[in-house]
Amino acid sequence: MKVDVDFPLLNRKWLLLGYAFIPLPFILIIGSFFTKIDVGDYILDLMSGCWAAGFLILNLTRQNAEDEMVQKIRLQAYQLGFFYLLLGLFVQVIFNFIVSFWGFSGVTISTFSVLFLLNFYIFIAFHFQKFNNSQSI
Repeated sequence: MKVDVDFPLLNRKWLLLGYAFIPLPFILIIGSFFTKIDVGDYILDLMSGCWAAGFLILNLTRQNAEDEMVQKIRLQAYQLGFFYLLLGLFVQVIFNFIVSFWGFSGVTISTFSVLFLLNFYIFIAFHFQKFNNSQSI
């Protein structure tokens, strides 16, 4: 039984916007020094949010040749990215629990960091699988 899931992908013109979100937190941080705006409490959410938006746009952008192989690789990348997200969050919770014995608070897990990690893992898995398929041809 073949399940054909066809979801809308963004046009290739969105790639530039997706890549523009990657250095955006650094530009905003440097700009905040000149404008004397305090972003100290929100810096991790700002970085994670910008990177999550950028990688989401990159993940949803159509490839040059969108055929069945690319769709299969995309589906596998989403599955693998979700697995890595669960594994990474488990490791982070265990790490936070262990360092709490020494009086450290560890790294906070925010919604933005979860979205960033998920989209980053999907992006890396997709391009790694695409690279492996191009090498095997």
